[in-house]
Amino acid sequence: MTEDTSSSTDSPHTDRWLTWLAVGTSLTLFARGWLTWRWDSPIRGLFWQEDWWSPLLENALGIPWSTWAEQSDGWITPLLGILGILLMLSAFAPWLVLRRSSWASGLLWLAFAILLVDSFARWVGADFDLGMGIEHSLQMSMPLAFLYAARNPSPSTRWWVVMAIASAFTFVGHGLYASGFHPVPLSYQTMTTKILGTENPDFVITFLRVAGWLDFAAAIGLFLRPLRTVSLVYMIGWGGATALARTWAHFGGESPLFGLDPWIAETLVRTPHWMLPLLLLWALHRKRDSTAPESS
Repeated sequence: MTEDTSSSTDSPHTDRWLTWLAVGTSLTLFARGWLTWRWDSPIRGLFWQEDWWSPLLENALGIPWSTWAEQSDGWITPLLGILGILLMLSAFAPWLVLRRSSWASGLLWLAFAILLVDSFARWVGADFDLGMGIEHSLQMSMPLAFLYAARNPSPSTRWWVVMAIASAFTFVGHGLYASGFHPVPLSYQTMTTKILGTENPDFVITFLRVAGWLDFAAAIGLFLRPLRTVSLVYMIGWGGATALARTWAHFGGESPLFGLDPWIAETLVRTPHWMLPLLLLWALHRKRDSTAPESS
């Protein structure tokens, strides 16, 4: 895309674009809120970074680190519960924005801030691995993608490029783990083993490494005009498959609701991994259709 898409407010296309973004934002926020409220959040770990907080606590406040470590959980847990509830409530905000609510946009900005802190906490918890630092780019971008769309009648080049960068970051982040650049997470191996029905660990690692390199290829191809469509199709398919794998691999387990909690939420929170590439593809082909010469 080299120029803005049509700025005309062609209602059927615009409404469909906004509806998809509203659905994706709602699912992402509600799922992350459920996971935070019911299953905790890595944000907890930020409060227990001794190197960060010990000088402030001991020198400025006179609180020994051991006292903080023993007593802080009493308010950290309720705080995370409040953040989870706020995220679940913010899942309704996109629909209020579409009804021209004056305050709902602020709730989405608050939700974005929580997602940003949550993602930062995951990065810290992963010892600042590059992959973890960028893998949640699409999830964080979902509220912003909707807010931009709510103020603009059609996807512009700026929106497309920003969402394409977020897509590339997410898939590169995933690829860094799958390819073995970072240690391959045990969860990746376990899910792949269950879904593929194999007990051969070498095959599982090889499968994941191939997927990781395909992630890299798709991220690069997204910015090469001849490869954009195939890259986006791959992202839609693989992004959807890896999201669904969370539920598929754990169905019937020992966790509540036949093993579906928290795994349905883990699937839904990854909705942006396939939905935003799908909307990028839609915007790309709509642009091509709008610029194609009319037949006489």
